[in-house]
Amino acid sequence: MAGRRERGLKQLPDGRWQWCYQDPGGSLRRHIARTKSEARMYLEKTRTEMREGRYLDRRKNVHTPLEEGIQEFLKWSKTNTRPDTYRNDTYYSKRWKAFPKFKGRSLDQIGAADVEAYKADRVATVKPKTVDNDLARMKRMFSVCITLGLCEKNPVKAVKFFKPESRRDRFLAPEEETALLEKAPPHIHAAIIFSINTGLRLGEMLSLTWGQVDTKREEITVTAEKAKGKRSRRVPLNARAKAALETLPRAIKTDALVFARFRGNYAALRKPWEKAVKEAELHGVCWHTLRHTFASRLVMAGADLVTVQRLLGHTTLAMVLKYAHLAEPHLRNAVTLLDSNLQFTCNPPQPGFASGSSKSPVSPLD
Repeated sequence: MAGRRERGLKQLPDGRWQWCYQDPGGSLRRHIARTKSEARMYLEKTRTEMREGRYLDRRKNVHTPLEEGIQEFLKWSKTNTRPDTYRNDTYYSKRWKAFPKFKGRSLDQIGAADVEAYKADRVATVKPKTVDNDLARMKRMFSVCITLGLCEKNPVKAVKFFKPESRRDRFLAPEEETALLEKAPPHIHAAIIFSINTGLRLGEMLSLTWGQVDTKREEITVTAEKAKGKRSRRVPLNARAKAALETLPRAIKTDALVFARFRGNYAALRKPWEKAVKEAELHGVCWHTLRHTFASRLVMAGADLVTVQRLLGHTTLAMVLKYAHLAEPHLRNAVTLLDSNLQFTCNPPQPGFASGSSKSPVSPLD
């Protein structure tokens, strides 16, 4: 039996939740939240404010300064995202506050032209991909503020990203992996091999502790607080991944980092990694390429996409469909297996004739 529908809450087709209410002036207000519990919290808070006479129609009476909007966004980010995502949000938000065209303005006073100016200013000093990451966070900041009733519009939606699609699905061929390991210093070999054979995100790998490694079951557990989608998952360890771990000194404390040499951040890994990539003459390769390599090799080995989705920790199957084309040669090979099971040749017997017989057809009246 379906659960009783709660007044003011409605789930949207994309999985998000809409919460709506009628303000004191009789107007219907609609807002969007990521989860049902989040939508319920905002709705109950608003109803309490109206009952106690503290309700303000922020969209009409309040021009939220950018600094205040950023502060509320960071509160949301700290509660709802991973620690490294929150750190990145904090880093980028400092740049937003320092940009001259944004200073002294409210959220609703910032338009698409202002965001375009910020985009042009940033791309003069950093790569387009970095600008896209920056704009994506700014877009989320405005969306969160709209949900909280701090502004009405999201100007970033009208701005075109340099690469609207996801990053290139570059993966390493076996000979490229060999070349990379030959050029890489020994102290980062274990991290490279472990990443290629587990598919962990960089943040998941650097924050991995020995308590998450189960040698008896030969698997690791990525906990929800460290996973991008806030969902825990188990990843089995193959022989190469286990061999990589065995080269590392194992700490007694379960909360000790597996890759303690890098102290949980990319800074200690970045320079030797980038130098190795350059000397191996690998183009379009970043650390995330190792994760793509893991997924690509699984698909080419015959693993189904649902399994790949679970191992990668993606929330939807759509995220792994980009690897589907890699399975096509293997699918063709699978179809050819039917040839060995054919019961007749390309010229099957006509109705009424027994297979392999030269007799005349039997009349249905006989």
